[in-house]
Amino acid sequence: MYKRNLKHSRVKNLFKFVSAKMNSVLLVEGSLEFDTCFHLEYSPHIQSFEAQPVGFFYQYLNRDCPYTPDFKIIEKGVIKYIEVKPWEKTLKEDFLLRFPAKQQKAAELGITLVLITEKQIRVNPVLNNLKALHRYSGFQSFTPLHTLFLSLVQRLGRVSINEAAKQLMIERPLILKTALSLISSGVISANLVNEELGLNSVVWSKSYES
Repeated sequence: MYKRNLKHSRVKNLFKFVSAKMNSVLLVEGSLEFDTCFHLEYSPHIQSFEAQPVGFFYQYLNRDCPYTPDFKIIEKGVIKYIEVKPWEKTLKEDFLLRFPAKQQKAAELGITLVLITEKQIRVNPVLNNLKALHRYSGFQSFTPLHTLFLSLVQRLGRVSINEAAKQLMIERPLILKTALSLISSGVISANLVNEELGLNSVVWSKSYES
């Protein structure tokens, strides 16, 4: 096995991602890996994720070469490795020759190695919405306003954030922050795929989904 330690350099930019899901700070290499963290953090199918996990050696041109995946995840109970790469780099000959060798070795270890690019990661409005949620994630206290908003959503089933502000007679910026905090913590749901989160967004309770 192989363990790589990330270090600051003139050619590599390191980013820190604060994960409430993992209760830790992850150090990642590059902005694309950083953006990937938002998807991993908020995907309901991913139980855990680790940046720069213990890697392995693979055979290439009769040599043992070290390799560290960008992430190790557990998705629906299945362990997977993730390689994050800009699309243009996946077209280079060296990558096209090396990546199958890495996948083969990972398969021998019983783990699937998956490639993702900015075409899957930097998709909006999803990524913008996830970043908005992350600003209100973490260890915030559950205020009386959170309870009041949640009770309204549970009673109505579905309601726009703007309509909730009217019914509760709460200032719109404050009710929006409260809604984003509840969505971020997974208490209520909203459409993150088709529209930017805002006052017109409709939210619903978990019980409404079932």
